[in-house]
Amino acid sequence: MTEKRSALVLLALAAGMWLGAEATLDRGTRPGVTVVRWATDPNPARTVQIATFSRRHADMDAIVDPGLGGDQTKLIVQCATGTGPDVLDTGADGMQNLVHAGILMDLTPYARRMGFDLTKTYPSIAPALRIDGRQYAFPCNVWANAVVYNKRIFEDHGVPYPKANWTYDDFVRIGRQIRFGKSKSGKEHLAVANWYSLWIVQDLLAGLGCRYFSDDGLHCRLADPNAIEAMRRFDDLIHKDKVLPSAAELASLSAQGGWGSFGLTTFFEGRAAMIIIGRWLLVQAPNFPDLKGVLGAAPLPRIGDNPSRGMAGTRCAGVNAKSKHPEAALAFLANLASKDYNALIARDGDSLPPNPAYARSGRDLETKWVPDPAFHQVFIDAMKRAVPIDWSPYVNP
Repeated sequence: MTEKRSALVLLALAAGMWLGAEATLDRGTRPGVTVVRWATDPNPARTVQIATFSRRHADMDAIVDPGLGGDQTKLIVQCATGTGPDVLDTGADGMQNLVHAGILMDLTPYARRMGFDLTKTYPSIAPALRIDGRQYAFPCNVWANAVVYNKRIFEDHGVPYPKANWTYDDFVRIGRQIRFGKSKSGKEHLAVANWYSLWIVQDLLAGLGCRYFSDDGLHCRLADPNAIEAMRRFDDLIHKDKVLPSAAELASLSAQGGWGSFGLTTFFEGRAAMIIIGRWLLVQAPNFPDLKGVLGAAPLPRIGDNPSRGMAGTRCAGVNAKSKHPEAALAFLANLASKDYNALIARDGDSLPPNPAYARSGRDLETKWVPDPAFHQVFIDAMKRAVPIDWSPYVNP
């Protein structure tokens, strides 16, 4: 009985401390200004992105609330108890839970009137923003992968740059030339920096015309012959072709020091010739001056007679159904479709602008770091060809 009483006292004390913290936390409020709490990551770029919202609305402001750290359980509890953020980041793999828990507001009645309905983004992203025909989010940015390569390493090995219509066989051949061929400098290089295996597998699935589920969502299609072929090709890239480093090799390189998380630093430090990634690579690239002027981009390689094609992705935002400032939260989402916000995403290289009206050609995306419009056009074209990840409504993503 004493242990139970002690536990209850500690629980009450913890709850009291949390309520006290919530009551005294400085949210940056100013008289006459409605402040929107945005649950997102603590990327420094968010501060600049918020500024586009504040400039459009003199009586509104926004602050980043990074405390949730991707913990969806904590987010659901906060929103259910009325203490959650006004706007929250989500994705196709998490939105289903939030909608079923009653956390996300149905945006359908407001989106078209306020200018952020699904016609204001890419068709390949639309399925990730709606459930049962209703819209629950709008993108903060969007992406489809391409192959970014280091021209200096290609030239060091005497290998021509990838061509626009290259094939999977070309990719393997070029990768092996770089991995095992001699270089003019005498240095050895990895062919591909494998920072996220899942995306490579998903792009292979898309390139072979595969899906996760049947149209009705009742059957998994990963046992289809083409899906098995996609996974076999991924395994061959590591163990047969040796174009991708194995897990053991990555662990060994990491133990030797400094190869970075998920292989990103492998590419940034000029140790790998290629990386399969979205345009958001440009957010981090300026931290590595040696890369300036040497980056090129090519479409994902074709597999057989199939077109170059990968899967589309998005970091999107929804509105807390119990937000204390619903009108301001809706205005925040409308800002994501605005010219100012999209121009900022284009200029900073944070993937692609969510509204394709502001990314019609590579010239719209030129940056100080990569002024070549052909580089950026590759990602626009990839987005147009990309297919959405299909989730079953009966299975938690």
